[in-house]
Amino acid sequence: MSYITDFERQLAAKIDGGAESTAEIVRWAAERVLESYRNGVSAGQNGEQVVRKGESRRRGTFGRAA
Repeated sequence: MSYITDFERQLAAKIDGGAESTAEIVRWAAERVLESYRNGVSAGQNGEQVVRKGESRRRGTFGRAA
């Protein structure tokens, strides 16, 4: 299961569960995103190439006149 799929599943469970406040859910999500960011930075510092499947989001029609 990919990271984002796992994150979405956990987030939906927290929202549907109703046991946590909105602030607690936002705090949890922020911590998960920060952890992922730090893992990516660490991977880059270790010389590991992080390869994302799919096309670059920077390519395409952005900035072109229609």
